Amino acid sequence: MLACPSVFGDNGAMSDNYDFPLNKLLAPRDRELIRDKLVISEAPSGTVIFDATSCKGILAVIRGVIRVYILSETGREITLYRLFENDICTLSISCLMGKLPMQAMIKADTDCTIASLSNDVFSGIHERTPAVQTYLLEKMNERLADVMWVVEQVAFHGMDRRIGRFLLEQPSTVVYATHEEIAFELGTAREVVSRMLKYFEKNGYITLSRGKLKVIDPKGLTKSIGGLEGGGRGQAN
Repeated sequence: MLACPSVFGDNGAMSDNYDFPLNKLLAPRDRELIRDKLVISEAPSGTVIFDATSCKGILAVIRGVIRVYILSETGREITLYRLFENDICTLSISCLMGKLPMQAMIKADTDCTIASLSNDVFSGIHERTPAVQTYLLEKMNERLADVMWVVEQVAFHGMDRRIGRFLLEQPSTVVYATHEEIAFELGTAREVVSRMLKYFEKNGYITLSRGKLKVIDPKGLTKSIGGLEGGGRGQAN
């Protein structure tokens, strides 16, 4: 499942101490089962953790950030959402429940530590624990909202607004990303991003430098894209 070996082994010390996100909903025997069967693995930044051909288990993020995205036939990427510490990947769960190939990719956005559980183990726990079924349904609804937000952006908003909003919603005014990385994030071509960033720079909203940019006039940029009404994307819970 993971494109990298486990650094702790199938029953490493970390799996004894790690509190799997579903543990609070489980009977003692199932908590023990997860502790025995959980695999802890390292995924360096850029590692493809799941692809459209694999459906071998579920995963949870112990450390780092993973990105869920779709990939076109021409290699263009559109980010659907990100998962953070203690998140469970509901996409891998829905794949298991439906026994369908995954239609999205999952990649380590940073160096990550991942907990994974096999199909056979999780399926039994899911079937006999109604609280787990309810919890996962709620999480899948949250992820669906994230995906619908992306659909809205792609379908109804111009690239100037999408790029501007992307810059304004970053946690810092300094954005460490290449034009190509921004293009991957938004599902467009690098040339489109470069042209729009040059326009923003020409109008004094940002400054560009190698591998990064800085938003120097957020009010002007916000006005130029028609505001940020409608709310932004929240981080995964």
